[in-house]
Amino acid sequence: MKTRYRKKNKNGIEYYFFRLHHKNLRRPRDLYGRTVHELQDKIDTLRDELDHGVQSDKCAFGDYLAKWMTSVLLVDKKQSTINAYNSLYHKHIKNSRLSKTRMNNLTAFDVQDFYQDKIKAGLSSSILHKLSLLIHPCIRYAYAQGKIMTDFTPSISLPKTSKKKMEGTHRSSRALSVHDETALLEACKGTQWETIITFALNTGFRRGEMLALTWDDIDFDGKTATVNKSYRPQSGTTSPKTPSSNRSVPLPDSLLVSLRRLKASQSEIKLRMANKYSKDNLVFANAKGCHLSTSSLNRSLKNFAEPIGLDSINMHDFRDTYATRLYEKTRDLKMIQTLLGHADLSTTADIYTHISMDEKQKYIQNNL
Repeated sequence: MKTRYRKKNKNGIEYYFFRLHHKNLRRPRDLYGRTVHELQDKIDTLRDELDHGVQSDKCAFGDYLAKWMTSVLLVDKKQSTINAYNSLYHKHIKNSRLSKTRMNNLTAFDVQDFYQDKIKAGLSSSILHKLSLLIHPCIRYAYAQGKIMTDFTPSISLPKTSKKKMEGTHRSSRALSVHDETALLEACKGTQWETIITFALNTGFRRGEMLALTWDDIDFDGKTATVNKSYRPQSGTTSPKTPSSNRSVPLPDSLLVSLRRLKASQSEIKLRMANKYSKDNLVFANAKGCHLSTSSLNRSLKNFAEPIGLDSINMHDFRDTYATRLYEKTRDLKMIQTLLGHADLSTTADIYTHISMDEKQKYIQNNL
């Protein structure tokens, strides 16, 4: 077969050889192929990349994404936002096959397969959407910077997930892990929802009990909060769920500091608004001192949950988390029953004694 390419022996093997010169190369590039066709493909590919200003980049996509997040996406963002996106990256992307794919080999199929793998692992469509808000802009940036040849993001479609109804008579426990609890507190830090979320995680109050809580129910000297009423948008303020729901719950010092700060802030607002501020004396209130909107609260919880890799959260999850942390530390079901206001000890045992995987691992490692 006649060819204009010379043959060259390399490590005892004969290759077809070509030295490519190009204006976008600092020095000529030597290319080798076992066949003429293989060598020609390499020449054509490299020329095309160089003609379009593409740099041959062999770094892994995960490393490039992490660098892009630090240098572009998260510049001038709040620390809570930075922590939320970093959590999403570390939890779902960092150790994936997609993360290890080299930039110069990255295709739409790699991203599509990544999404399919996540769906098979049970990830929700909302978290998948959050991941796409990281991956797709990064790919577009890489294309603009000449790291890849095409922006193939328009061809990628997010797969749909099917939501299955929960089995059983009781709602499955959704106690947050220690890691997720920490990430959530960091995500809501500095927002209007920080104190109520912190309160829920440290008291186990039901949502209605928190929304009905007034400053008269907070004993700063005794370091307790008392439950004696509940609030629902449909029925207003009523008696608690059961007689046993009437209770006093100890408050940690850190939470008392947050509550004092909240009360001082409300006092300033009252002075500015005068008679326009509600006289309901609510602890957790909107800008006018009235009851918080449950839809706004739920929407905010969703916005906090998705960036840190949680499918969803609601206020009852914080009650589960409070009970689970207590059980992990004390194993005292009777005390937990009293603090949660359960009428029956069996309710406490059935629903709130789900030990975290971390605790199970510690037990197995230390006792077996």
